[in-house]
Amino acid sequence: MTQVRISLWRFRCNERHFFESTNLCRPRPLNRLQFCSALMHLSRRAGAGVDITPAGMFGSATPRWARVRCSPWVARALRTTMPASEPSRDPRRILVVEETPFFLNVTHRRLETQLNVTVLDAGTLAEARAVIEREGPSLFLCVVDLVLPDADSGDIVDLAIENGLPCIVFTSMFSDEVREEVLSKKVIDYVTKDSPASLDYMTHLITRLVGNAETKVLVVDDSRSARSYVCDLLHLYRFQVLEAADGVQALSILRETPDIRLIVTDYFMPRMDGFELVKQVRNIFAPTDVAIIGLSSAGSGLLSARFIKYGANDVLNKPFLREEFFCRISQNMDNLDYIRDLEHAAQFDPLTDLYNRRFLFEAAEPFLSQARREGSNPVVAMMDIDHFKSVNDTFGHDAGDAILVGIAETLRRLLRRRSDILARVGGEEFCLFAPELAPEAVEGFFEKLRNAVADMPIALADNDSRKSIKITMSIGVCDRPMASFNEMLRRADRCLYAAKAAGRNCVRIESRNPHPASIPLSGARLHPPVTQKCD
Repeated sequence: MTQVRISLWRFRCNERHFFESTNLCRPRPLNRLQFCSALMHLSRRAGAGVDITPAGMFGSATPRWARVRCSPWVARALRTTMPASEPSRDPRRILVVEETPFFLNVTHRRLETQLNVTVLDAGTLAEARAVIEREGPSLFLCVVDLVLPDADSGDIVDLAIENGLPCIVFTSMFSDEVREEVLSKKVIDYVTKDSPASLDYMTHLITRLVGNAETKVLVVDDSRSARSYVCDLLHLYRFQVLEAADGVQALSILRETPDIRLIVTDYFMPRMDGFELVKQVRNIFAPTDVAIIGLSSAGSGLLSARFIKYGANDVLNKPFLREEFFCRISQNMDNLDYIRDLEHAAQFDPLTDLYNRRFLFEAAEPFLSQARREGSNPVVAMMDIDHFKSVNDTFGHDAGDAILVGIAETLRRLLRRRSDILARVGGEEFCLFAPELAPEAVEGFFEKLRNAVADMPIALADNDSRKSIKITMSIGVCDRPMASFNEMLRRADRCLYAAKAAGRNCVRIESRNPHPASIPLSGARLHPPVTQKCD
């Protein structure tokens, strides 16, 4: 028989649902009736041979945990028997417990200004207890000092963990004994107040924890105990964790869950080892999309080199220090985030968050080739805001930016085909490439876009009063397939000139509107200016 201490306060909304109290989970208080019902539910689901004994404040109104004696396989099954239910934790609410007013104020201001969070302060254990009782379910985590005037060293950590509240220790007290004791209590990290860099590290750590809550990690190891240990560490850092016993199972999970961003894999495994798994994953995901950290107990430099050559981002030898593990994990996740931010900056316009001209020219040509092979009707349209310079001159560039953002949102809302590419290609110019637009629907579709912009309500602040202005847009459309995207763009631009010449706020289409000789095809602008142009 195996004895398992099960927390009835702590639940989690993911695939495992129910955790042992040694995991850092989120609290959900149960009354006496709910507690007994939970025990009966465990008994029914776990089956015969289970002896469940309530313990820990069973005589009070809010019992906390039960001691379960059962066979090992039942103990493992209990982790997924309870249905998930938990209060929502607000990542913008953090409790700081600090005795020294100076450090309390510094920490408070840093977290509020850099992380845009609400910081609740406490200077004593009694104040912290009152805040947790009042705000507990909504708190994301707490940052605590070990030394408080009304408590022994570590009492505040016990209070936080007891209530299922994630905890970061931020203290000037440091010794190997204290550090080992505190880390054994499943705190997230132990940070010493020895320099301004410590505050920078803690701020970055909290930012990382907020992002981790939305990040999925796959742990691959044939050893159940080793896999559980790594999973527990990752849960401590708020990750969503999935498990696989070998490479074959890992690939199956990846196919079902393609949004996994990190894989932690052992080398020695049956059916498919770590090397082969890394090679298979790299056939699907690039190192900039999914990070892979290899684990091995061999401790061989050759093995580490082979892991990295096959496509792993990092390698860690067993046994490893818990803090080193977290640093490697955080560093790899930071790298993925940096690359994702750079890719977004390279492809999207920073003001409107539409695609930029660079992405349009790179992506449109392959789409056009595919459209010609499939026999569909590709369309390119150039759209320009009428009299935009006068808006900037009259109301200022802030007003102009607001108009650009509003028009971008209006156009994006009306585009429902995923294949359409809408880009901002100049100051007030937008380009739409639609690979699949039926010829009979072209005129009605672009008239709809033009009317939506003309009817868009725009209110601008001017000297403490509100002014409303009317914005219109001229549109030129090339609806004839050409040999290249550049050619279609030239013709759409020539149609745009025709729309401007016709009085603006209208649509001109290549197949239906002959162009005057005064607008030669060679005069069309292939590369619209980046800055706002004058009418």
